[in-house]
Amino acid sequence: MSKLFVWDFHGTLEKGNEMAALEVSNIILEQQGYDARFNEQHAIDLYGKKWFEYFAFLLPDESYERHIEMQQACMEWPGNKEVIARHIQPNDHAHDVLAAIAEHGHDQILISNTSERALPSFIDLVGMDDFFDGDNAFAVMAHAREAKRTKRHVLEEFLAEAGVFDEIVAVGDSLSDVELVEPEQGRGFLYRHSDRPLDVELPQHVTPIHDLRDILTAA
Repeated sequence: MSKLFVWDFHGTLEKGNEMAALEVSNIILEQQGYDARFNEQHAIDLYGKKWFEYFAFLLPDESYERHIEMQQACMEWPGNKEVIARHIQPNDHAHDVLAAIAEHGHDQILISNTSERALPSFIDLVGMDDFFDGDNAFAVMAHAREAKRTKRHVLEEFLAEAGVFDEIVAVGDSLSDVELVEPEQGRGFLYRHSDRPLDVELPQHVTPIHDLRDILTAA
């Protein structure tokens, strides 16, 4: 039985990057003359959103174009990788789960709401190069200014080339991640860190989990 596991990255395969995003965002806000700053509560409230959406929340009176410019400034800031490296870690059990799925002979792809320039660095920082490379790791944004392309577009493009799978399993920390898969295609796992509630209404084919090892029931 051919299976495809579709992974989200931020908040799913890694942990800690949300604090790096806030630190970099506040640096850029200061550099560009804004008084507003993000705090740790924002890391919870804005969890899973694209970077430009952080600025849309904090600077609602600014234009969409300005929010995209702020996102671009964050992604292109020279100290970005150093800050991220201080915060980001592989999520609990992520390496073991990826290895077990690979041993079962299933295909795995990663789709991340980041840029093509940044994604290889993220994968390297959490030591997942053996699982994801240029052939199965996809950034939603070709560059920092692109915001309207979605994970569904990426998945549809991949499936058009890869063909049909008997089952698709989507894993992520937001509804948009797990709803990539329709009930007739397979199932989804909505992951949240243990300190964050699973308080959302889910379709029947989606299972809420706090432990990535629970995904192995689908392997």
